[in-house]
This record gives sequence, C-alpha cells and structure tokens, in this order.
Amino acid sequence: MSYGFKLWWLSLAAFFLVHFAAAMAMGWLAPVAIRMAGRMRSRAAARFLLTVRFAPLGIAIFVVAALCVPSYLWFEPDVAEEVGPACLLAAVLCVGIWAISLSRSARAILKSRRWLRQCERTGCETRLAGGPAVIVDGNAVALAGLLRPRVIVASEVVRALSPEQLDAALRHERAHWGSRDNFKRLLLLIAPDAFPFFHGGFAGIERAWKKYAEWAADDRAASGDVERSLALAGALVRVARLGAGPQPSPLVTSLIDGDLSERVERLLRGEPEGAPDRWTPVVCALSALALAAVVLRPGALISVYGLLERLIR
Repeated sequence: MSYGFKLWWLSLAAFFLVHFAAAMAMGWLAPVAIRMAGRMRSRAAARFLLTVRFAPLGIAIFVVAALCVPSYLWFEPDVAEEVGPACLLAAVLCVGIWAISLSRSARAILKSRRWLRQCERTGCETRLAGGPAVIVDGNAVALAGLLRPRVIVASEVVRALSPEQLDAALRHERAHWGSRDNFKRLLLLIAPDAFPFFHGGFAGIERAWKKYAEWAADDRAASGDVERSLALAGALVRVARLGAGPQPSPLVTSLIDGDLSERVERLLRGEPEGAPDRWTPVVCALSALALAAVVLRPGALISVYGLLERLIR
C-alpha cells in the first residue's frame, strides 16, 4: 500500500480506537456528570453536558491531528507496505460510525425541511406575541429550521390558550431559537457513536442534555416572573391535552418535549436556581493540560510512532 494510503488507513484506525476508548470512559463517568449537572443552573447544566458529550470526539481528533499524523510523516519511510487486518478492521469501523452519523443527520435535515416547507405552504405567516410565527392546522407548537428557524403554531392551540399562556409558549420556543438548540441537536446527530449501532454512554448524556435544554427554555420564558411561570405551566397542560402528534424530525423542537409532569411541577413551585457552571472551564482546562503534557513530552512522537507500527502490522 502506498505512503499516502497507509496514512489514511492509520488515521481512521487511530481515530476509531481513541474515540472508542474515550467513549467507554465517558460512559463510565456519565452518571457522575449527570449528577454534577443536577446541581447547576439549567442553562449551565445543558452547556456542561454538551461539553462532556463532545469530549471523546474532540480528544480523538486532537490525538490523530497532533500525534498520529505528525509522527507518521516524521518517521515513516516512503516505502510500500501491507496494512494488517486489525488496522483495516478499525478503519472500516471508523468509516461505519461516520457513515451512520452522517446518514441519520441527512435524514433529519430532509425531514425537517420537508415539514417546514409544508407548514409554510399550507400555513399563514403572522405576528404573535411580538414575533413572527406560522399558523397551521393541527395542534403543534414547535420551532423548526436551522439557519432561519420558524415558530410553528397550530390554530387549535391559538384558540385553546389564553393570551398569557400563548405568550409564554411562544417565549419558550424563541428561547430555543436564541440558544440555537436545533443546531445543537444537529451536532449531536453528526457526532459518531462509540461503535456501529451502539450508542454507549452517549444516550444518557444526550437525554439529560435535552431535559436541561427544555428547563433552560422554560426559565428564559418565565424570566423569574411567577405569573409567566404559571402561564407556561398551564400552556404545557393544555397543549398536551390537545394530543399533539409525533415530532416530525429530531431537528424540530416541540413545546411538549421531555417529562411534562416534571416540567410543570418545576414551574409551579418556582424551582430555585442551582449553582453556576464551574466545571466546564475546569474540565476543558484539565483536558488541555493533559493533552499538552502528552504532546510536549520528550519522545512523544516516537512512542506514538511505535504504537502505529504495531497497529499497522
């Protein structure tokens, strides 16, 4: 196999092995991270969990780009050489996890665009509660779209909610808009799994992130106002009783996502804010220091090259 193709296969194999190891470690630490998030403010908890979710991907990319590729280019002679079955298998698995993640992302984008275009074609654009919205038939309240998100509101919901409840519901969806939550959902779909068709510890982290993202949108919609909090709780109950249909795409954020009973109870009792997020900067700083220590250690590239030689055979 040529010099360039060897680098390609080695990079894929190294990415898969490092990402898999980091993902397994994250799966072991996921319950601890979720408990830590539970003591933070909802917005800080969502940000912290998103950082934890993308940590294995970031570590794998860094190791391949900063260690594997430089060590190969520096020490590997330009000669043809066979690549062993273990390296080929790891590389194929890397291609597999990326193919799965990219295909599910593409399907979600297509479903979201198709539903949004149907809403725009059959609905009526107007302004509700001080912002643009599209009125459609049915019973949906959702935010759809990535680059130009649109708030979708069903005519039945407009009739069922009081002005205060409608305002609170729309403020909730616009809070998702301000936080770019649909784009974050897309990034979660793009991020590869630990193993083909095995989500590993990522599933628990992503569920927790979605919960805290909804709580953060509830908090921003209420803005610490007791009447708005009660109005949003009433809106959640009324929309749920209308029997909203299934979510058309993972990239469409619905008003009644998540555990409704937990959200309503939290709004009714005026959940006190938790502590600010002190862990995300700490985790990022420690990770950067650890990776820098590995890269700057004398003989690091030689050690990595030795591991690559074992892998390629």
